[in-house]
Amino acid sequence: MSGLAFGWHEWLLLFSHFLSLSLLAVGGAIMLAPEMHRFLVDEQMWLSDPQFASSIALAQAAPGPNVLFIALLGWNIGLNHGGGAMAVLGVLVAMVGVLLP
Repeated sequence: MSGLAFGWHEWLLLFSHFLSLSLLAVGGAIMLAPEMHRFLVDEQMWLSDPQFASSIALAQAAPGPNVLFIALLGWNIGLNHGGGAMAVLGVLVAMVGVLLP
């Protein structure tokens, strides 16, 4: 996946999708996991199915808020498409997109 081009358009697409999903998060962020899976794994292919499942499992096992799985999703997207600096950008884009509204 690291060979795929991932520019500002893709980051804006991720941000806007998570921004719109956050408006539907009545039961908490975990209720959005199926839609996030459809978008990130099935449509965009930015993550693999094991990466998505591992992100949720790790965040659920760790102490703290359950919304941390979104940060892990952003981290994995960034790692897949550019390494450490892109991973930090992925965390910021995903978390701000979900938490802003």
